[in-house]
Amino acid sequence: MYAMEKDRNKDTNVLARNTTKCLVVLILSAGVFIALSNASCYYALPPALDKGEKLEGCLHNGKLFELDTKWRDDNCLDCSCNKKGMKMCCSNANRPTQYDSERCFCKLNKETCKYELISKTDPEERCLPYGSVG
Repeated sequence: MYAMEKDRNKDTNVLARNTTKCLVVLILSAGVFIALSNASCYYALPPALDKGEKLEGCLHNGKLFELDTKWRDDNCLDCSCNKKGMKMCCSNANRPTQYDSERCFCKLNKETCKYELISKTDPEERCLPYGSVG
């Protein structure tokens, strides 16, 4: 009986160690993923309402959007207004983060919702990024 109990405790300890290792790996992986993903989003809570007042939608750049709708604004933000009036907007464009800033500048093309790296000396010439986020 004592040997069986000892084996059971040993199995429990192994299981606990393996579970702990899995949790550590999961947490570290999530941390790396969050650090590497640099999607820029923001949330806006609905306004406080007076008693009897009804929520009509989400206000964005002076325009009211109906509840439970999605839209893209003039700055390439993909936005949504959920049924409870919470607004969420996220950048749609991949922004270059590493490029030759001495030679080039970064500009958002609002028609295509893509960033372009343009030569400072020749506006027709494009530069290549080394890395981007979004």
